[in-house]
Amino acid sequence: MSSSRGRRTGAAITTLAIAFAASTGLAQAQPTRTLMATAEAAMGTKARPAVEDCGLSKPKVRPATLTLACADANDLGVKLVWARWTATGAYATGTDTWNACTPYCAASKTWYKTTANFTLNDPVKTPAGWLFEKLVVHITGKAPKDMARTQVYSEKPIPKLTGSAK
Repeated sequence: MSSSRGRRTGAAITTLAIAFAASTGLAQAQPTRTLMATAEAAMGTKARPAVEDCGLSKPKVRPATLTLACADANDLGVKLVWARWTATGAYATGTDTWNACTPYCAASKTWYKTTANFTLNDPVKTPAGWLFEKLVVHITGKAPKDMARTQVYSEKPIPKLTGSAK
């Protein structure tokens, strides 16, 4: 299934959830909780999306570590403690660690770290099952002035090649 088709399915589920909540009067009581519960029910109560770290790894649920800089692994989310993992999103606290890259990244032994919140969302149906496609990291501790406090990463699976490479 293509990811655009998965997004349309997700959008349709969300639209149904909003319509249901509005028609039953639940939208006024607890809109976010009601919409999430309705969306989870539409996906199936057993649907618990996983995440493919950098779009390449075997799908994982509640991983202790996520690679943030996929090209060179010079930025990592570590010591992740997951407070929530549902069909619509996952939330953890942990540590963002990054390579100082001095004198250059491959030779550097200096790493910096700070506390951060990690949020996974945008689940889509794939051949590997439901997978989260978006990771948002929000720095909560001290960080360099030029470092963005909120960063968004794609966790979209890399399409698998068919056939054999020769």
